[in-house]
Amino acid sequence: MIRVQQFVNDDWKFDFGEHPGAETEAPERDWYDVGLPHSFEQPDFRAHRIYVGHGCYRRVIDVDEAWLGKWIALEFLGVFQTCEVFVNGRFVGRHEGGYTPFTVNLSDAVVAGANEVFVRVDNLWNPRLAPRAGDYSFAGGIYRDVSLIVADRVRIDWYGIGVTTPEVSRELATVAASVEVVNDEPRPIHVNVAAVVSDPEGSVAALPSVRRTIPARSCAVVELEGAVADPLLWHPNHPHCYELTASVSVDGIARDSQQTSFGFRWFEFTADRGFFLNGEHLDLHGANVHQNRGGWGDAGTRASISRDVAMVKELGMNIIRGSHYPHHPYFAEECDRQGLLFWSELHFWGIGGEDTEGYWFASAYPVEEADEPEFEESLRRALRAMIRTQRNHPSIITWSIGNEAFFSDDKVIPKAKALTSELVALSKEIDPTRPAAVGGVQRRGFDVLGDIAGYNGDGAELYMNPGIPSVVTEYHGTLGNGPGEYEVQWEHGVETDYPWRSGKIFWCAFHYKTIAPGSGLMGLADYFRRPKRAYHWYRERLLGIAPPEFPEPGAAVAIRLKSDADTIPTDGTGDARIEFELLDADGRHVADDRPVTLAVIEGEGVFPSGDTITLSPEDFSMWDGAGAIEMRAYAPGVQRIRATGEGLEPAELTLLATGPAKPARNSARRLPPPAPSLAEPPSVPGFMSLAAYRPVRTSSTATGFKGGNATEPGAAIWRAERQEPGEWIAPSLEFQYRINRIEIDFAEPPAHPWTVETAEDGRTFTPMHHAEPGGERSVRIEFETRTALAVRVFFPEQPIDIEEIRVH
Repeated sequence: MIRVQQFVNDDWKFDFGEHPGAETEAPERDWYDVGLPHSFEQPDFRAHRIYVGHGCYRRVIDVDEAWLGKWIALEFLGVFQTCEVFVNGRFVGRHEGGYTPFTVNLSDAVVAGANEVFVRVDNLWNPRLAPRAGDYSFAGGIYRDVSLIVADRVRIDWYGIGVTTPEVSRELATVAASVEVVNDEPRPIHVNVAAVVSDPEGSVAALPSVRRTIPARSCAVVELEGAVADPLLWHPNHPHCYELTASVSVDGIARDSQQTSFGFRWFEFTADRGFFLNGEHLDLHGANVHQNRGGWGDAGTRASISRDVAMVKELGMNIIRGSHYPHHPYFAEECDRQGLLFWSELHFWGIGGEDTEGYWFASAYPVEEADEPEFEESLRRALRAMIRTQRNHPSIITWSIGNEAFFSDDKVIPKAKALTSELVALSKEIDPTRPAAVGGVQRRGFDVLGDIAGYNGDGAELYMNPGIPSVVTEYHGTLGNGPGEYEVQWEHGVETDYPWRSGKIFWCAFHYKTIAPGSGLMGLADYFRRPKRAYHWYRERLLGIAPPEFPEPGAAVAIRLKSDADTIPTDGTGDARIEFELLDADGRHVADDRPVTLAVIEGEGVFPSGDTITLSPEDFSMWDGAGAIEMRAYAPGVQRIRATGEGLEPAELTLLATGPAKPARNSARRLPPPAPSLAEPPSVPGFMSLAAYRPVRTSSTATGFKGGNATEPGAAIWRAERQEPGEWIAPSLEFQYRINRIEIDFAEPPAHPWTVETAEDGRTFTPMHHAEPGGERSVRIEFETRTALAVRVFFPEQPIDIEEIRVH
């Protein structure tokens, strides 16, 4: 039969809560209407508290009678983070893990005609399920696409084609295809497996077919080989992709076929000469990207993914780090198509700080021995799934094992390192064609555990010419809401490019929502993907493109409305990005702070909050007299959007939603309200210093006495290189914390005056304690609670050696 794969993102019903028994009995009241992708957090305006609990989804799926007896499955590309699936009241599958695709076999549970699908989802913090911690928002929901798949009982397995290119040159490239063939029949089947390689111009090579016997109810791997003459190489400047189509036939009758995209390229990370692609040196410069976004949270469409990749490409950058979890498979597809290298990362993830169980501020690795086996297996399972579903993408140049897992409890650091080493080995066993990286390894010896070390923050200056392939995987340069400053303020010497360093990756492309108050505001564009001033600074620096004329304050009288798309597909894969600007009497864009309301006045288009949404400076969803939001539609027809604001001439925009016709609704659409309750992190304070293992800036550092020593318990001292007035050391807390105690261990009783300062924004310091020479070597300072992103010890006359700075 011809394989069927169709999106089932529309026409879902949703309600918050666990709803025991609802999988077998229809609920007493009607649920809310939603489309996928969907997040528990819609509408999402970056509030750091999130709903933690259950949400349930229902949908009717029609099954053609001709499909019965075939393999019928639902494909979920991402559900955070645990789900149970029922069909017609029958349990058919469970999945744990919030970032990797999976399928649920419905074959024995469906009937011809209408079938009731019920999915129960929860985002409960689980000590045995990765991630246990992270600077992010762990919102629940079916937040990526869902598809219905129907295929023959003799078929190519799900993501069952692996393509490698063992030898590549500009004259000739070899192709090796591993095709996994499933035989669900009760008897052995003799199959013929073939494959064709094509480019956009047409077929370029046929791989010789192979005959195999597949035992009953089993899966076998069939290897095919071939070659392509004069291959077009994949490179960010010319991202040429090929397509391999594999087919399975029995007795001359086609039973299944699948396609996968791939590319020809070769690359190398070196310890002394940097990174090479297709034999040529390439300096990597890119940005980290989180998946959540203004209004919709994690539940972005494929169109929104395409825009995200394009915004990084338009900066003149050449690599994206998928921070810090496996991204939607479509993300790598877009990197392939648009020409960006991709650092694909697993979610072995730490955050530091309180180190308390029960929420995502915990130790990256479990502190209870009973939790270890399931936690470790959750990462092995996710790594296998990430590689299986993304292995053919030419843009991917490494599998990264995680980020800052050194933020684990002291007693389990050896186990965290052992697991990291095991995952590195597993990734290379699954995919020997790519090196394994470890991200955020600037503390505790994690940098030597992989093939590539990714240094965050002050790791850029702590590990100079480390003798292993390395990348600066996070460096900062801008902070805050609104337009921000034009020039990026680089730290830790990243402005200098060294021949031994493969490159650097900015933190980060876009603002993101996080459970950590005050964090998530380091993007070159805001949460709604509006470029800040620093975005244009990068374009000018990397591409020579002059910045646009920025709006000046003024009195607006009208609204200008525009969209990046004229049509919206109704299958949940697309949207339209609606933008507005406020105009003065001369038609110039001005920075007026009046809120603007967008409303769908014709059609069934939907914003994350429903038929209407208001963007306002109060929640930073608009600034500079402008704003943007993505709109979707799940039913075809004309969509008319109207923008209004107090004292402003309204504006209208008409779009067309395209897709199959749908029957008229029996009742008005019911959209879900905001989540009913918000979780509070555990109030029990942790014992870890908030500054422990955090990045440190200094006025100067003597050789061998790095600033990082002052936040690493048991390390050597920090010593300033210059013995002059005005020296200082400033540990970052990385997030805005409410603090009331600072402890300092000097190497000797202070012989010179010193001052302690704090900065709520991490840069503007205010004195809060001054001490004259003398006193004890160890000092404890208690004070009224204040908010701080960084702490600084300042020396007005001469610096003093410091063993450790602790912040609580």
